[in-house]
Amino acid sequence: MIRFIKKAFRDISSGRNLEYYITLLFILVILALDIFNLASSDVLTNITLAVLALVVSTSLSTRESLEELSRKLTKTQSADDFFWNFKRSIEPDISQAKYIGFGGAVLRRTLRDYSASLEERLRVGTKVRIMLMDPESTAPEQAVLRSKGVDRQHFIDALRITIKTIERLTNVSEKIELGLLPYMPAFGIVVIDPDEPYGRIIVEIYPHHSDSFAATFELRPDHDPY
Repeated sequence: MIRFIKKAFRDISSGRNLEYYITLLFILVILALDIFNLASSDVLTNITLAVLALVVSTSLSTRESLEELSRKLTKTQSADDFFWNFKRSIEPDISQAKYIGFGGAVLRRTLRDYSASLEERLRVGTKVRIMLMDPESTAPEQAVLRSKGVDRQHFIDALRITIKTIERLTNVSEKIELGLLPYMPAFGIVVIDPDEPYGRIIVEIYPHHSDSFAATFELRPDHDPY
């Protein structure tokens, strides 16, 4: 009995199983009224019906919760739940970031789209790191083999534009670093405040000989800690 009282006190203090304790209280009230003959049979009948209604309502609610939990546990993970269905803007995240990292093949469009935000963040001390293909290596030839309808010069010209954009950003702040890869990366990546609970990493898997939207997914520390 003492164990039950302690458990009831913990449950009520934390707001758990309140409907069960309310039902039990009603039952005790009915018993007391009946034993001491303090209420008429009509009053006792009405209270009993109210208790039964509460029991039925609680049972239905519990059943619905169990069915919902069962659906979640048996649901098969879909690719639509993991991969992006369309390209999303990361402007809101970049505009508040303390660390931004870009990695990819050319990144011309990415840096062009977010250059204004990068300038603003660099002025307030944000660290920016960028990695892309080295135009002086064999990486452009590798990119041609993976691409559709473009030649080596296309990538070299695009890389030169990207590097000029980065050089312009260095005039804003020295907290920007550039690394050059001697190979064609298999994916592009954007890293935003990865050491913070709200950080995120966006990965874009580069396709082969296709102009279709690249398979893209997002990782977050609270969901993907490793």
